[in-house]
Amino acid sequence: MRLKDCQLFKNTRVDINRIEIYDYPNNYTFAMESDISNYIGIVLEGKILIKTYTLGGNNFTLNSIEEGQIFGDILIFSETHNTFPGALITQGKTKVALISNKVFKKFLFNDNDLLKNFLRLLSDKSYALNYKSRLLSQDTVRDKILFYLFHQRRIQGTNIIKLNMTKEELANQLFVQRPSLSRELAKMKKDKLIDYDRYTITLKK
Repeated sequence: MRLKDCQLFKNTRVDINRIEIYDYPNNYTFAMESDISNYIGIVLEGKILIKTYTLGGNNFTLNSIEEGQIFGDILIFSETHNTFPGALITQGKTKVALISNKVFKKFLFNDNDLLKNFLRLLSDKSYALNYKSRLLSQDTVRDKILFYLFHQRRIQGTNIIKLNMTKEELANQLFVQRPSLSRELAKMKKDKLIDYDRYTITLKK
């Protein structure tokens, strides 16, 4: 994706030629958990996973930053909560545009359209965080699966939910262990609640 096609810069007057773009290899640790965020990043190619580790040594993917998405945005104006919540690790060859917080603030104060785009993206991210909080509040693995599927049915407009991810990635999104997810999916299929294959899960009821 080209930087000028990013939603953040839609209809703005920002001179994107001043913005530096970097290439990173697969599995590159872009930042460590608790590192201070000093920049806004935009993923132009590939993906960045935000991973954290439990006290038992298990790792979870808190979130994934896809092509066209930004990171560091919710940290830019905070003086007390400006550190990354997990390690930022690339998945596949990844291209990232980086803008220092100081420069980005100048952009915001000088371009109302950029400010509107930024606030809209922050609003969308806030909604996503609220969804994740509600997901985590579900009592059982089955409840989490159904909450996710109902949410995706509203988005995709069909009972046949396209996953666009591996079962391992889905388990991470639901904050459950991969074996627990597999067992519960099998039980739900036996109970005729769902059917599934490698790429989709179909809600039966």
